[in-house]
Amino acid sequence: MFAPIRRQQRIHILFLVVADLVTVPLSLMATWYIRTVWMSELLPGFMHTIGTYLMTIPVLTFLWIISWWSTGMYVQSPQKGAFSGLARRIRAVFYLAVSIMAASYLVKMDYSRIMLLIFLVISQPVNLLFRKLLTSLADRVAPFKESPATIVIGSGEFAERVITSLRKFPEPRHRIKGVLVENAGIAEEICGIKVIGEARDLPRLIESLSIDEVFFASGSMNRTDMLKIVNSVQKEDIVFLLVTDLFEIATGVSELSSISKMPVVEIGSSQTGTFSNLTKRLMDLFMSPILIVLLAPLMAFIWIVLTLRGKGSPIFKQTRVGRYGRGFTLYKFRTMKPEAEEYEVAPVAGDDPRVTGIGKFLRKTSLDELPQLFNVLRGHMSMVGPRPEMDFIVRDYNAWQRRRLDVKPGITGLWQIMGRKDLPLHENLEYDFYYMRNQSVMLDMAILARTVVTVLKGRGAY
Repeated sequence: MFAPIRRQQRIHILFLVVADLVTVPLSLMATWYIRTVWMSELLPGFMHTIGTYLMTIPVLTFLWIISWWSTGMYVQSPQKGAFSGLARRIRAVFYLAVSIMAASYLVKMDYSRIMLLIFLVISQPVNLLFRKLLTSLADRVAPFKESPATIVIGSGEFAERVITSLRKFPEPRHRIKGVLVENAGIAEEICGIKVIGEARDLPRLIESLSIDEVFFASGSMNRTDMLKIVNSVQKEDIVFLLVTDLFEIATGVSELSSISKMPVVEIGSSQTGTFSNLTKRLMDLFMSPILIVLLAPLMAFIWIVLTLRGKGSPIFKQTRVGRYGRGFTLYKFRTMKPEAEEYEVAPVAGDDPRVTGIGKFLRKTSLDELPQLFNVLRGHMSMVGPRPEMDFIVRDYNAWQRRRLDVKPGITGLWQIMGRKDLPLHENLEYDFYYMRNQSVMLDMAILARTVVTVLKGRGAY
């Protein structure tokens, strides 16, 4: 079972998607009737057949869903009032119009601009009607019966501020079932809420108290300790909340809210659904062949240069550990001398004697990673994800660190754009776990965009 608030949100999203799926074909048929019947004498000379437009329904529906999703039309906004909803709808219609015109240009089909205008106008009241009807139905199927049961982890002024802010939430408020402190004996109660144990007791209390949300409100607990606690909880429907220091990439990545003017981000489940996995794989299958074709001349040039230098095979192959601990062969351009041990630790300084002259340039610009596009195409890796590690490193992982293997490794990730190789292993793992619990298409696109900037700066790559 999902936590009550999460289950309601997911069912509402499903019903809203259904409303939009119904809107598109009905609005298109209404548009066709208006243009060919009502406006036939006013605007003669319309030569298209209805089949021409019926064939566009799948593409039109896809563009509609993407436009509505990207503008927050499937998210219950913390901003109340008709104006915020109208602003989102205007942006969504604009995105839809632009994407339809772009798609029309790409397929070299001159669709009627009058038809497009009528469709955009007619579809909005139709969509509002169906969304209203299906939202009412969703309220009956998944009514919001109670507020989420919450445990606060922390102590001191920070925890007091969070508890005070949670109490100010409008009805139905959070039911704070207790506080867990970092160490025993810190306090017996905080802001009138009883201390019911230590942070390490969370897995036991999750079930006994039927907890829905866990809020980290500790000024002293580091991210490694938080991640150990999060990954000690086996129940996947628990919502973890904390104040984030990854604010620069948080916008558009997760549902961001504010408590006492502190940015609060939700850490979702690391177990992604079938739809999310399918979307991510489709994005990989879309991007990897395009990049392979576009970068083929550059990769061929690098291969020729490395071949002419005659210092081993230009392609370096190494077994790495992928998703669920499965091994696969990773491809890279060779950057180290042939006599270097195959499974040595990667260079951590720019003057490493094992790296060849051209290898330094390839590593600095990350061009040595380009052959991994073929790993993405074959399904061993993704464009974005944790780095695939060597087996001897994975063997030293403890239980919570092995959760890193729950997702497919990637060519780039948060580690690469936030710190790259300047960071020690445990901090890199923190970024990986943040990604695992917040992964989305928008986050992947943000990471890919930041990767380009990071590579151009050559920061932290050896």
